[in-house]
Amino acid sequence: MKRPITTAEYFNLICDTLRRKKQMPDEMLDYALPTYSPVPIKTYEFNIRNNLDFGENEGIYLDLSIELIGDGERQIKELGTFKTLQRSDVAMRTMAQLLADFIVADRDYVRFHLDDFNWTGVDVYAFNGDGRKSEWGYSCSNQESAKIRKDKLLERFLCVIIRDNATRRISEYRTSRNYSKSDVA
Repeated sequence: MKRPITTAEYFNLICDTLRRKKQMPDEMLDYALPTYSPVPIKTYEFNIRNNLDFGENEGIYLDLSIELIGDGERQIKELGTFKTLQRSDVAMRTMAQLLADFIVADRDYVRFHLDDFNWTGVDVYAFNGDGRKSEWGYSCSNQESAKIRKDKLLERFLCVIIRDNATRRISEYRTSRNYSKSDVA
């Protein structure tokens, strides 16, 4: 991705996923509307929050938001709203099922597209002697701490990458020492 996905785009993306899986109860929904105040999602560290309740005058509402976690603070941002004019117990259970399906689709999407949500901080990771990415890596808050981690990793690995998540800029560092595969495993 060239930029962070917004909350409105993400709501629509998950709704499209549910439609493809035939899990969206379109026949009973009055609407499925993304937030009118979209904000970019710059971290994968968020939780889905919801309010599923009977409306004051009519129907059932399912309001969804995300709780963003970053820089030591929590922020709640709206994702979107589902509404049905129906008020039956069956309709409430259907809306609860929609909520569960939305949360599962969210979890799966983030897990398989983690990098699309990684727009803050700096990542540092190493490569083994055979060219495969090592399990060793770090997420740092700034370039200075990333460079310290890079120097430590270069003591054990042939190649280390530093990636600025905001700009997507990658810097590659190599050691001049010759390694055998057993040195860097």
